[in-house]
Amino acid sequence: MGQFLDIAETVLKKARTPLKPREIVDRAKDDGLFSDKLSGKTPDQTMKAKLTVDVITRGPVSRFVRTAPNTFYLHELLIEPVTPYTAVRQTPSGSDEQVITIRDEVMDEMGRFQGINRSWRSYFSFLLRGNHCQPIDRMAAEQDEGRKQLLTYILVTRDNQLLCFRRGTFNRVEDYLRGSLCIGFGGHVSESDRNLYNYRDLRSIIFDNASRELSEELDLPIQDQVRLKAGDGLRILGLLNDDSSSTGRKHLAIVLQYEVSTSLEWDTPQKGEKSINQLTWLDLDNFPGTLREFEYWSQLCLTEFFKKAIRNEPSFLIRRRAPFRAHHILCIIGGIGSGKSAATKILTEEFVYHEINSGQVVAKLLRIPPVPSTPRDNFQNRSWRLISSKSGPSRLAAALLKETEQSEQKALIDGIRQRETIQRLRELAAPTKVALMYVYTPPHIAYRFYEGRSGDDLSIDEFLKLYNSPVEADVKKLIVDADAILYNWTGKLHYERAIRKLMQELQQ
Repeated sequence: MGQFLDIAETVLKKARTPLKPREIVDRAKDDGLFSDKLSGKTPDQTMKAKLTVDVITRGPVSRFVRTAPNTFYLHELLIEPVTPYTAVRQTPSGSDEQVITIRDEVMDEMGRFQGINRSWRSYFSFLLRGNHCQPIDRMAAEQDEGRKQLLTYILVTRDNQLLCFRRGTFNRVEDYLRGSLCIGFGGHVSESDRNLYNYRDLRSIIFDNASRELSEELDLPIQDQVRLKAGDGLRILGLLNDDSSSTGRKHLAIVLQYEVSTSLEWDTPQKGEKSINQLTWLDLDNFPGTLREFEYWSQLCLTEFFKKAIRNEPSFLIRRRAPFRAHHILCIIGGIGSGKSAATKILTEEFVYHEINSGQVVAKLLRIPPVPSTPRDNFQNRSWRLISSKSGPSRLAAALLKETEQSEQKALIDGIRQRETIQRLRELAAPTKVALMYVYTPPHIAYRFYEGRSGDDLSIDEFLKLYNSPVEADVKKLIVDADAILYNWTGKLHYERAIRKLMQELQQ
C-alpha cells in the first residue's frame, strides 16, 4: 500500500494541484515512477482504492484530502483550510462487493505453478474438500497480500475463430511489454454468484459467473443468453496463475471457453461495456498478428490452447538500425532466465563480438567471486548496494568501458541491469554508439530456461523471488529504451533461429 501512496505524494507535490487517480497514475508513468511490476492491469482503480482507504481510516492525519468527487490533494499543500469532500457511500457491487478468495498458502498446498495448469479438477476438489473458498469485501481483498481472488477468464470462440478486443485502459504505445490486445472476458467470482442450488458446486458457481460476466461485457443474442443460463457451450480449460506481478499474485483465474451459438448476430459482435473496444474475430487458420501485441495472460492462453494456430517462432522488433551500423558497443539486456547467454553465445561465435560479462566486472569491483561461487541472492544484494550508491553506476560504466577498450573485436556487454549505468556508459563511450538489444521472455518460459541452465532444483516461487528482486527492477523498464527487441515465446531452437534472422536484418 505504501508504494502507491508514496507515488501519489510525489506526483501531487510536483503537480501542485488536485488530481484524479488516473491522472496521478498517468503522470507517474510519464515520470518513470510506475513500473509494470507495480502497476498491474488497473492501477488507476488500485490507486483510487488505496487513497480512499487512507483518507477514510486515517482522517485528519492522512497525508491526503479529498477535495471533490474522485479527486485528491495533499493536506500540506492546501493554501487555506477547506472542508474535505465526503463521498456518498454506494451500496451496489464496487468496493462493497463480496469476492470469493482463497488463502495464499492454499496454493502451496495444492501445488503452486506459473502460467497455465490444465488439472483444474483436482484443484476444485481440494478447494471444496477443505472449504477454502471464502467471501471477503473486495476492497479488503485488494489490500490483502495473503489472499488470492478467484476470477474467470473466458475465451469466446466460433468454429476456428477467437474473439479479441482492445482494452480501453491507460495502456500506452511505448508499453511493448504488455501489449493491449486481449482474448479473455470475465471478472471476479463474487458471493452473488453463489446460490441455494450451486453452493457446494464450484464448477456451477464458475459457470454462473461466466454467464453473468459475458452478459455484461457483450451484447449477447437471445439465443446465447438462453444457452449460457443453461451452461451450454461452456467448458473449463484450466487454471491461470501469475505470480510475476503484484496484481497477478492476488488472483487465480479459471480459464473457460464459450462456443457461441449459430446466430448471425455474431457476424458483427457488439460490446456491452465501454472498456471493451475494437471487437473482432481472429482467424486461427491464419493468425493475423504477433504475440507481443497481446497482454501476458492472453499470450499464455494463445500458446497453451491454440498452439497450432500460433506461429511459435520467436519474433523480433527493430526500432532503430543506426546504432548497429557504425562502430558500436552492444548491450544485451534481459531478466533472469531470458536467454541472454544463448544470444551472447551465437553473437560471439557467429557475428564476431567479444563478450564482456557485467556480472564478472561487478564481482571484481566487489572483490568477491561471481555467481555461482557466490550464491545468486547474496550476489544480488551486494550488487544492489553497489549500484544504488551515488557513484555506483559511474564506477561500473567506467569498468565496463575499460574492458571494451582491451578488445580489437566489437564489444558485447551481457547483463547490465540499470538504466543509469547505460546512461553513464553512453556518456563515457561517446562518440562510439551504444546499441541496446533487449530479450523479452515470459516468466514461465524464463523459469524453464533458468532451471535448465543452472541445474538447480529451484521452485517457481524461489525463482520469482530472484526474478523480482530489487536489483532486477529496472530491467523490465529498459525494454522501452531498446534499439532491438527479441521475443522468446517458446524454446531454444526457434529462439536461436530468431537471433540469427535479427542479426541478418541488422547487417543488411
